[in-house]
Amino acid sequence: MIRALLPILLAVSSIALGAPDAWAGTDRSEDGHLIRWDDGLESMAKRAVRNLPLISKQVEAALGFEFRGGPAEVIFVSGYPRMRAASGVEVPQWAGGVCIGQQSRIVIRADLVENGNPLSSMITTLRHEWVHLAWSRRSSSNRRRLPLWFEEGLAEEVGGGVTVDGGLQLDFAATFGNLIPFDEITKDWPHDGGRAALAYRQGRSFVRFFRDKSGWDHIQRILAALADGGGVSESPAAGEPFDELVLQYSGSSLSHWTSIWSTQIEEEAEPWFKLIARDFMGTIFFLVGLMALVAYWFMRSKRKRQIEALPDHPMPDGSLSDEELAGQV
Repeated sequence: MIRALLPILLAVSSIALGAPDAWAGTDRSEDGHLIRWDDGLESMAKRAVRNLPLISKQVEAALGFEFRGGPAEVIFVSGYPRMRAASGVEVPQWAGGVCIGQQSRIVIRADLVENGNPLSSMITTLRHEWVHLAWSRRSSSNRRRLPLWFEEGLAEEVGGGVTVDGGLQLDFAATFGNLIPFDEITKDWPHDGGRAALAYRQGRSFVRFFRDKSGWDHIQRILAALADGGGVSESPAAGEPFDELVLQYSGSSLSHWTSIWSTQIEEEAEPWFKLIARDFMGTIFFLVGLMALVAYWFMRSKRKRQIEALPDHPMPDGSLSDEELAGQV
């Protein structure tokens, strides 16, 4: 009975979420990928049609393997409800794009990526999501053997944009000891926009660090071996496949690399007073908090002095003294 009702329930839920049953337009890129779009987004979608073959080639060159599995689907929508409906998955409010690898689908939220910010353009967002899709197809069931923080860092680096703008958040976190432990973002990603911004920046920073110290070719070899099921060992002392492959191709353990990375960014992070001077919004919030603290201290001190100045047995105005009361009896 439940199985028979499932298609009806899915259809009703899709209607409730605003899922599209028709698109304003569809087209195909030169290499056969399907592009769909909502009303008012034709110009953006057409740019994707023209640029997708180059984006695919750029991702192939960066990752070191060809894009597999035939045509993909790229959808352009506007607004959070449309984003959820078209993707069919839970998406954070701040997400400008999402890749559903199992369905070979990428959904781009136009109102977030077409805001005049070159660090978060449609092209950089699409290239970021294409990295996820390419890796998903190449690795198949081995996809999650790549830590999420490394995959996101790779997508940020190859994509060339900034998914969530965190300003100088990485420097602040390094300066005040607030970096996110990589173990916390190995399988799950923060839903809070501020913490997600830091997670993206940490992942990208480590990818760049590892590239500079070990070489991009080692990253490509690790990805290929991991996708093919490499790094698995029956030894009780063996670590995760990714850890084993990092050791195999770079000569040092992942914990060694992350330790050196964290030390380096802590040493290179600018002093707190320079960070405050460079980050305008951070400075504003800092000053507001400081002013509130000073005002609270001043009011508390003033109140304390007022209380101390009160007589031991204060009498209301017009009240009779003890002697006067005695004379009236």
